[in-house]
Amino acid sequence: MVERDASGPAPLSDEVVELLGSGVVMSVATRDAALAPELVPGMGSRVGRDRRTLTVFVPKELAAQTLANIAHNGQLAVTLTRPSDHKSLQIKGGTRGVRDATDGDRPSLELLRGAMIEQLASFGMPRAITRRLTWWPGVAIDIDVSEVFVQTPGPGAGRPLAR
Repeated sequence: MVERDASGPAPLSDEVVELLGSGVVMSVATRDAALAPELVPGMGSRVGRDRRTLTVFVPKELAAQTLANIAHNGQLAVTLTRPSDHKSLQIKGGTRGVRDATDGDRPSLELLRGAMIEQLASFGMPRAITRRLTWWPGVAIDIDVSEVFVQTPGPGAGRPLAR
């Protein structure tokens, strides 16, 4: 688990929350004991009321290595990119918990999935292809957010996002 700084501004600012809801393409990265990276697509998210926690949803059938890595070290990074303008952020943190996604999670995931499909369609990716992406059933990964970084290409890439 990651120690959280409960003082000061929460790491998930309005800018981060807006980006998360805008149809981003999401990648959830972990590493194993040998530090080998592993990546699984994120298919939705939910920001905690305290704006210090984030739940990301990944397809259950693709999550075995991710879950093994989380069980080993608990660390992960979530990268968000909005295709229409390449705005990108990376959220880092430690795992607070893992559970199966529920039917109650499904409606909000369907909305986020639809927004992502439309973002990709605006660049010529056929909806018939993106609608076939594996997304359900899902696994919910609760994260204690420790850091957010700008990843948008350009001179500011890699800097911490101001809180």
